[in-house]
Amino acid sequence: MNLFDPNFAERFQLFTTSHVTTMIVIAVLWIVIPWRFKGQKDNRSDRLFRYVLGSVLVSCSLGFTLWEVVTGRFSLDTSLPLNLCDLTNYLCAILLFRPRFKLFEIIYFWGLAGSIQSFVTPNITFAFPHFEFFAFYIQHGGEFLTILYITVVTGYHPTVRSLGKSLGVLCGYVVFVYGVNLLIDANYMFLMADTPQPSAVTKMIQLFGDPPRHIIGLGLIAMVSYGVLYAPFMIKNLIGKRSFPAR
Repeated sequence: MNLFDPNFAERFQLFTTSHVTTMIVIAVLWIVIPWRFKGQKDNRSDRLFRYVLGSVLVSCSLGFTLWEVVTGRFSLDTSLPLNLCDLTNYLCAILLFRPRFKLFEIIYFWGLAGSIQSFVTPNITFAFPHFEFFAFYIQHGGEFLTILYITVVTGYHPTVRSLGKSLGVLCGYVVFVYGVNLLIDANYMFLMADTPQPSAVTKMIQLFGDPPRHIIGLGLIAMVSYGVLYAPFMIKNLIGKRSFPAR
């Protein structure tokens, strides 16, 4: 069995045994790893783990692009790293190599809100154990792990201003990607058409009509997701505990 075969026979299907098992294993790592390194900020083991995870994220993304080029699957309208998860992947690597709050407060919301939808309903062709399957889940699972790790180990927590900054940068990036989509007739970030995998999110988006009106639904879902992700810190702040570390 050639795991790099562009004609791999097994096609990905939602919620098969391999799909669910993969999600469970990665979710366990999300819990175990940050708490394993809690209290070890800036020591040797913390730095080593951050450098390794950052290198893995970059390697997976570049490796998948190389695979697409070698197998003739690379296309300007589908293969450029313009989807939000692709950009977040590289930003997570930068954050791991050199933690900075100004970067964290932007990608905290992107990494958690953006990755979880893709994690559950991935836009991939091949099933386990194809290279595409591994690359996708290492990348998206690694993005989520990065945010949890930095939050728990480094102690960075988003603020109300972080929420506004992240949403503002996201809006600017959406405008940029929309322009690229028009220029090359692509559908990055699914701004020109619906997502390929059925889910509760896609059904909500469809309530606003056909593209490009579905962008309204995408925007509302983003704002609700941002609110949910900030809620634990808002509640903690309201009950009088010191929520945000000095920077």
